Amino acid sequence: MTWYHHGWLAGYALPAALSAGLAWVGLARHSVGKGRLLGSWRSAGLTLLVLALTGAVGVAAGLALPHLAKLPPVAAGLATGVTTMPRKRQDDTTQPYVKFMTLGIAWFRERLDYRMHLDARNWCDRFLDGFEKSTHLRVFVHDLKHYLVDRHPALAKTVNNLFEAADKAMIRALDVQTRTDEARREIHIPWMREPTDEEVYQCRSAFGEARNYCGDLLLYAYVHGRRTEQAELETLRTKALSNDAFHSSPLPRQRRWFGLRRDRA
Repeated sequence: MTWYHHGWLAGYALPAALSAGLAWVGLARHSVGKGRLLGSWRSAGLTLLVLALTGAVGVAAGLALPHLAKLPPVAAGLATGVTTMPRKRQDDTTQPYVKFMTLGIAWFRERLDYRMHLDARNWCDRFLDGFEKSTHLRVFVHDLKHYLVDRHPALAKTVNNLFEAADKAMIRALDVQTRTDEARREIHIPWMREPTDEEVYQCRSAFGEARNYCGDLLLYAYVHGRRTEQAELETLRTKALSNDAFHSSPLPRQRRWFGLRRDRA
């Protein structure tokens, strides 16, 4: 008796494995440019749930196939009519009857898309948490643009457009901060006065807008990059946040042997 003649293997395991495997390939292709299927434990759970449901549907279809001939013609006509009903176009929303006909798989896939989007945004927010100055943020985004263009030449146009929008927002934030600092310097006192509530709002609003535009470029790096690039992105982040980000010496400092200094006559 060969492996194929085992009833549980041929009737359950093999159809489930084939259905889940094809579903994984479909999900992987569908997620390109949208996020990562295993970006968090919630997205990973939804991915496994979709694969399990797809495998169950494959098993159920295989078991029900011999009994389809016993269905009355009315049921077949009703099912065919439902599938050909006119559909109202909705953006990124699954029709209710499609959710019912796919036994909930379409609904869970819709939730998976939403979760991948949240995972990407949360990752970008956490990645930019350490940036508190527009100057450091500008250095990071400049390096990030060159990093993306070098690794994704086909996406250079989109990357440049996102960088230009972010750079303009950061220039506006720097202008607002500069004008605020100049206004806080009064002639009759040697120190800067405390900023007013309106000045604090203007500075934080301009910096938040610039941070959001930078997040769009970072989001592009997340959805089109790989997990192995995480370390390289963190290196760019550390470099931008370092105190030596603007005044790095082109040559390393030379060390003297044993710290001795020779005096020349």
